[in-house]
Amino acid sequence: MKKNNGYEMKPIKCNDNEIPIVVPESMMIFAPHPDDELLSCGGTMIKYRELGTKITVVVATGGKGGYAKQDSKKDIEKKRQKEIDSVSKMLDVDFLELGFDEIEVNRYFVAKFTRMLRDYQPQVIFLPHYTDVHRAHRKLAEIVREAIYHTATGKAYGGSGKEFMPLAIYYYESPSCKYQYIDENTFITVDISKYWDKKVEIFKKAYSSQEEVIKRVTNWAESTATLRGTEINTKYGEAFIPSTEYVPLKILLI
Repeated sequence: MKKNNGYEMKPIKCNDNEIPIVVPESMMIFAPHPDDELLSCGGTMIKYRELGTKITVVVATGGKGGYAKQDSKKDIEKKRQKEIDSVSKMLDVDFLELGFDEIEVNRYFVAKFTRMLRDYQPQVIFLPHYTDVHRAHRKLAEIVREAIYHTATGKAYGGSGKEFMPLAIYYYESPSCKYQYIDENTFITVDISKYWDKKVEIFKKAYSSQEEVIKRVTNWAESTATLRGTEINTKYGEAFIPSTEYVPLKILLI
């Protein structure tokens, strides 16, 4: 058995009827607001959690702007907290709530996220795309992208002796970042056909404060999942763009 960067390489043969799935030990999903994790990669989370992957969701902000009516503004923070607790239990994943009102692309945030990645060392990382129209998504992507650069290539922000390189980085799709408008030639699609109904059920049950936008975003999610599923000859899928700038792709999700 060959070793590569400290990992044992175990060959597994494919046959005509079976495709092996590599199950990572850990995943980390970066969500700008509560609900982004479920909307953009909920089916993938449910699938790999069922396969045994430990999953941590990092929620950057409290989602205080997630109200459609002015009279809902007062209670939105408490509602969002209850929703996160509910989703955590339903998905059986850990949530790390940072609770910022806003995030900015600066040294403070880059250092914080760089240290977080070194502490948790997730094998697979999901984040928004850096061209996302929504500023919170875009800023989080830029911060995490730079943090990945530091963990994978250097020792900045106290990284001596804590060198770490993930095995895969994936950008996820969102209503404010549709892949038909992204100039990319490569993306992978995870078959979530068995997990679609559970994803929708959890979203509708857990994120009740988003009642005004649930129909719109779930319509987007279903039409997009149907399109992605069609592309891989299945019913539903979630698409991701692999980032290989500083991290070679070593775990292909399917």
